[in-house]
Amino acid sequence: MSRESPPTRTRRPRLGLLARIGLSLALVGLVPLAVAVGQLAGVNRAAMVDQLLRTHAVAAKSAAEAVDGFLEAPRALAEALANDPRLAGDAASAEAQAAVRDALAGWSAAGIAGIAVLDAADSVLLQARLRSAAETAGRLLTLPAAAEVTVSLEQGAHWVVVSAARPGGGRVRVLADGGPLARALDPVELGDQAHLLLLARDGTPVVGSAADLAALPAAAREAALSAQLSGAGRYEAEGPPRVAAWAVADAGRWIVASTQPAHVAEAAARRMLRRTVIALALAAALVAALSALAYQTLVRPVRALLASQRRFAVLSHEPVAAGSELEQLRGALTTLERHAKDREALGEVFLGRYQVVEILGSGGMGTVFRGWDPRLQRAVALKTVHLEPHVGTTAGAPGLLAEAIAAAQINHPNVVGIFDAEEVGEVAFVAMEYVDGIGLDRYLEERGQLDWTEVAPLGLAIARGLGAAHERSLVHRDVKPGNVLLGHDGGVKIADFGLAQFVTHRSERVGQVFGTPGFLAPEALMGHPYDPRCDLFALGVVLFRALAGRYPFAGASFKEIVVATVRNPSPGIDALPAGTPPALAGAVVGLLAKDPEERLGPASRLTELLEGVVREHSLTWRLDFGRSVAPGPAPALPPSANLPTIRMPAAGG
Repeated sequence: MSRESPPTRTRRPRLGLLARIGLSLALVGLVPLAVAVGQLAGVNRAAMVDQLLRTHAVAAKSAAEAVDGFLEAPRALAEALANDPRLAGDAASAEAQAAVRDALAGWSAAGIAGIAVLDAADSVLLQARLRSAAETAGRLLTLPAAAEVTVSLEQGAHWVVVSAARPGGGRVRVLADGGPLARALDPVELGDQAHLLLLARDGTPVVGSAADLAALPAAAREAALSAQLSGAGRYEAEGPPRVAAWAVADAGRWIVASTQPAHVAEAAARRMLRRTVIALALAAALVAALSALAYQTLVRPVRALLASQRRFAVLSHEPVAAGSELEQLRGALTTLERHAKDREALGEVFLGRYQVVEILGSGGMGTVFRGWDPRLQRAVALKTVHLEPHVGTTAGAPGLLAEAIAAAQINHPNVVGIFDAEEVGEVAFVAMEYVDGIGLDRYLEERGQLDWTEVAPLGLAIARGLGAAHERSLVHRDVKPGNVLLGHDGGVKIADFGLAQFVTHRSERVGQVFGTPGFLAPEALMGHPYDPRCDLFALGVVLFRALAGRYPFAGASFKEIVVATVRNPSPGIDALPAGTPPALAGAVVGLLAKDPEERLGPASRLTELLEGVVREHSLTWRLDFGRSVAPGPAPALPPSANLPTIRMPAAGG
């Protein structure tokens, strides 16, 4: 008699999925608000008044700085004209009149409305006014005034006259629109019942009404007029408590003062507390609504899935995962994954003569798989290319096959070998050498930047591969870190040569450029033919990125990258890390030359230079994830650094 094992029982979770979701939402949404409510409830009247006092101190200081900034333009103009040698002689001369007219025309955009040149008796020798303010300027420029700066209110508009003494006697007066000055003293940002005014040293308001002056406590006014620095205080002796602050302007000749009733702070505290309580109630309602939505859209389906999995487990005599719903779901997915792998082992998929094993990656044109060649018993890489028709081109599989055959003739250790090319329906694929390693793009992401002792042999390998292709009149068109494969065995190989002619045909429409922004040469972006020198420019970008840890031409968008590549100067040797050998640094900078005629080339010349560096220092290339290089400036990666190759309009088109 056989002994049966007791059935496996699922222990009930202490805290279900719905409870966890609700608790998480409450912690995120309610706890911060509850803490804020508690803090606001504990805020006392003195603290709020102190905060209001600091606000007025900042407002007064900011307004004083704005006043000083406003006066800079008219004062600079007045002093410049007062010392202008053209005005030192006959003020009625054509030369003097031209100087004043030119000054008014040049400074009118800064709010200057009129200029007057006066003699020692304040008689007008020369005057220029804007037509829009001719009447006002004519009157204000000739009013007797001993002060260097005067402010007048004409029909609701403020005007400022700034004077500068002439070396030979007399003065130059400049009339400016005082609108910015009045706006700087607008107390709207301070809230209700606030007053902000500009006082002269004798206590008269320069900008501000009698009501503004009356609102300022007398004690605060006396303290402001006697002070040479900024200050603030709370005043209760003259009625309801008020706060006041002041700051000096125009080198102490003016004072900016602000004031407001202290009870405004208490009212603000009550409003804040009331609004926060309302926000807390709304947040609680939102948490409840989200919990209900999570139950309908997530918890119920998960529980239904788990119930089905438990029924299946009972029928198949498999153990049921214990724990919470999430733990049970994880166990169910593990079981489904195991079943899928078992089925995949029985039903292997073949495409022609190659067996597809797994996906390695995907891009804008197709997908790369790791495959197996049963006939030759070797691993291969299979790249699919979509052959959907494009406007203006009839290229398809024949163009792809022809280029694959041409690329297959490149038998070089630094170029990924091409084995085969076939067409199946609207998809073509290339069977190529499988490189067991990592792409240079991912390697740079993990390392950040490389030492020059690594960049020199790496660049030499890429240059040799490009040279072998260029000797056969084959250009790559998309040299970038993602198309450089680094094998664990120390190999460095350039990939995707087999697609060069194919993408050329696909992008031969007028005004289009194929490639990756940031790596495309300036002449290619301008619509000129793509030749081997463009490949060398892209190699220069790759080597600069590896050495400096950033890209030479970066931007926040494709357009900014294109503009930077075409217009910005190429980085010099000083942009590379200190200690880089001159030969290597010169080669990288030479590859980045904007003019293709000045660019380092051909690839054989670059190979000779890098061979000299490698031979002189006995360098070899190998992957080294544990090596660290002291980083320079933070990498400025263009958006294209991790994006697929695209077709884009030429910059000159």
